[in-house]
Amino acid sequence: MADGDSGGPDKKRQEPPPLEFLKPGEAQTPPPAESVPAAWVTRPEEFQQPTYPAGPAPPRQAAPGKLGLYAGILLILAGVFGIASLMQLAVVPLSPSDYANLTNDSATYITNQICGFIVIWAQAAALLGGIMAIQRMNWRLTVVCAIFATLTGGFVLEASFMGLVGFVLVILARKEFRA
Repeated sequence: MADGDSGGPDKKRQEPPPLEFLKPGEAQTPPPAESVPAAWVTRPEEFQQPTYPAGPAPPRQAAPGKLGLYAGILLILAGVFGIASLMQLAVVPLSPSDYANLTNDSATYITNQICGFIVIWAQAAALLGGIMAIQRMNWRLTVVCAIFATLTGGFVLEASFMGLVGFVLVILARKEFRA
């Protein structure tokens, strides 16, 4: 049994080729033609995506409408007007009496700070929603950005009104968006 006789079918183990040492400058002799390759080499066509007769469905193209463009312009304008109104408030200093009234009532001061923080993010969302509406990309995220655009404020709330109109146009332009 030590010989490898197990009584089963004869399985002959192939011996590795003999190890050869080459002298410097000596060329290696090519292996015999009947030898088995050292490794299995894959064929690239085995790993390519299969092609079907009908082919995959092409991506949905945006319908040729103008509502998405108008919604995008309105949302961008809402963001820009909101930013302009905040910059105007930042440039104009408060009078000493207004500043004293502001710091005396801490609840009003904190409320103003929180609302200002929300308005800044709403303006950024309005700009993002406007860009996405012009490009007609990702309708759901554009709707969320348009909802935030209604919170942008403005000089006399015209930016919020533009955000609201942009929101309505985004809802109506659903079929113009790719996904």
